[in-house]
Parts: sequence; structure tokens; C-alpha cells
Amino acid sequence: MMLQGHFVDTMLAEQFRDPNHWLFSSWFFMRGITAPVFFFSSGLVFTYLMSRSNKPWRENDRLFKGLTRVGQLLFLGYLLRINFPALIFRIQLYPWFWGADVLQVIGLALLTVIGLFIVHKETRLSLPALLGGAGLLVFFLEPAVEAGPWNALPDGIAGYLVNRGFSTFTIFPWIGYTLLGGMGGALLARRPQISQHTLLPVGLLATGLLFHFYSIEAISALHDLSGLEAFRQWRIQNSHLLVRLGDVWVVMALIIWVTRLWKTMPELIPKIGQETLLIYCVHYVLLFGTWFGLGISMLGKGSWSPALVIPGAILFVSSFVLLIYRLETVEGQLRTLRRRALVFGLTSLRLAGFIGLQILLPMVQRVYVRAMPYLRLYRMRIRP
Repeated sequence: MMLQGHFVDTMLAEQFRDPNHWLFSSWFFMRGITAPVFFFSSGLVFTYLMSRSNKPWRENDRLFKGLTRVGQLLFLGYLLRINFPALIFRIQLYPWFWGADVLQVIGLALLTVIGLFIVHKETRLSLPALLGGAGLLVFFLEPAVEAGPWNALPDGIAGYLVNRGFSTFTIFPWIGYTLLGGMGGALLARRPQISQHTLLPVGLLATGLLFHFYSIEAISALHDLSGLEAFRQWRIQNSHLLVRLGDVWVVMALIIWVTRLWKTMPELIPKIGQETLLIYCVHYVLLFGTWFGLGISMLGKGSWSPALVIPGAILFVSSFVLLIYRLETVEGQLRTLRRRALVFGLTSLRLAGFIGLQILLPMVQRVYVRAMPYLRLYRMRIRP
């Protein structure tokens, strides 16, 4: 979903983006689900693994692995936005380097989950309630944050709160999906037998449909009951967040049904799911050409017709399936390439040093021979 969504959105010409066409509208709907599912599932899996241990949080290995993961995601998020020729030759970082992307926001979302997990351990407050309440609060506060006075903040900080033209995602509202996914992970860790229950996908499907079709009416009812202007702003500006949350639950229900019915799933499919970070990083550089200014987007960004975009997207996705299928071979070749590059670099340094000495020694010798008469005269003059 992510690969074809980014490819099509990058290359498809504007005149073919007709919301009334069934094919484009279907693709646009599915593309809108991708990011919420990505954020939700990251919170669900991470919280489930962290919550399975009954040890104090200071002894929870998964928590500290999570902190390492947070640092990795923040580092990779910025690394992917560097243009190396500009950095090396002009000592310059382009303005879009300071924008927030999915990896940085997921990293901060996981950090928030860890913080709430520590609060849960220290206070014994319900972890699902903490995560669910925090997720809904993030959705509720998004309009106020969007209208906040952030102009005085540096781009590197403000980019996490509002989009100044360089951020793909922001903290508000996107970490809300991760926190709500964490709520599901905490519930599964507390009652693992739920995952095998027949009613789980039915409950997810029913809840998802309720949120999809009735969340806007529910927000309107809250506004009428409380009189709070914030609920009206929520309904007008970002009620789609709860609609998308419902779509996520529907997708989760369908995934559960598929995995239960498909008993002999090929090993490649879960392997692809395990390598999503690698796929994201490689596709980002390959499609957008951030590192060296060379990417697929240079081949006519926003100008392709569906006749080119559709086979291009199929080829793009297939190349990553092949990459994961041959990952062990590729990793072995990369290790060999790194070893050879290291040997070549060391050999080059030694050779350069040897050549330098061969050139430098005769020069030093000639200078010394020419300087000797003057040195003798100088010594004769300073003799007592």
C-alpha cells in the first residue's frame, strides 16, 4: 500500500486525478488508510511486547530496546532527508531537512507510549485507559495546535507541530493513532486469549463501522451537550480522524480473518512485514532521490499518464518483493562490497603514502643540498 501509494502520488499527472472516477477514488481512499494503519500497528505491536513483562519498568528489556528504537528512527528520519553533495561541497542543509516525517513522528509516539507505560507502573493507573485517553486527547487538541503561535520557534521544532511546507506528518494528530494502537496492544497483553476468540474480528468490524458512519454525529452530540466550541472545531476540521480510526479497525478485522483462513501463508509475506523499515528507507531514497538528487521522481514527476503509472507501480512494488526474497544474498553481497571497499581504501592510503614519500624525499633532499651553503655561512657568522 505504501509503495504503490507513494509511487502513484509522485508520478501521476494532475489531469488524471479525478475524484469522480471510480478507480482514482478507490485508490485515494485506500491511500488515506495507509498511514493510520502504519501508526496504529506500530503502537499495537510495541505496547504488546513491552506490556507482556510483569517486571518493574527499570528491569523491562523491551522498554530500553524501545528507547534505542526511538533514537534509530529519529536518526534515520533526518538521514533520509540529507542531500550529500550539498552538505559536502557547500556545507548546506536544505530547508526540508528540518521537516518532520513518518519515522521521527513514530519515534516520538513510541517515546510517549514509554512515558505513559512508566506512569502506569508508578501509579498503577490503567495502561489502556491512559493510552486511549491520550490518543483521543491528541485528536481533540489538533485544531488548537494547528492554530497556535509557532512562528517564533525554529523550523526544526515547529515542524513537529505544524506543517510549514516541509513536514509530511506532525505530532498532532498522528501520534494519536499510535497511542490508540497501544491501547489495543495493552489489552491484548492483559488478555492474550482475546486474539484467538471468534468475536474479536466481529467486534473490530462493528466498532470500525460505527466510528466510520457515526463519529461525526457523536462529536456533534458532545458539542450540543457540553456547549464547548472545541467540539465544533473538532467536527469541522478533523472529524475525519475518527472516521479513519474506524477504517483502521475494519482493516484489522479483515487481516485477522485472512490470517485465520489462510493457513499456509508463504514465508515471504510475514518476512516483508518484518522488513518495513528497510523497505521504507530504500524506497524513500530511490523514489525521491534525496541523497544524491537522483531518483525516479526525476523522470517526470507529476506528468505520467495511468498507462505509465500503473505498470511503473507494479514494477516498483515487485522490485521490493524481490529485494526481500533475495535479502540474505543482497546482505552477503553488501558485506563483501564493504570489505572490498575497506581493503581498497586502506590499500589506496598506503599507496598514496608510499608515492608521497617517493615524491617528498627527493624534494626534501634538493632543498637540503641547496640550503647547506647558507647554513654554513650562518654558522660561521655566529661563531665566537
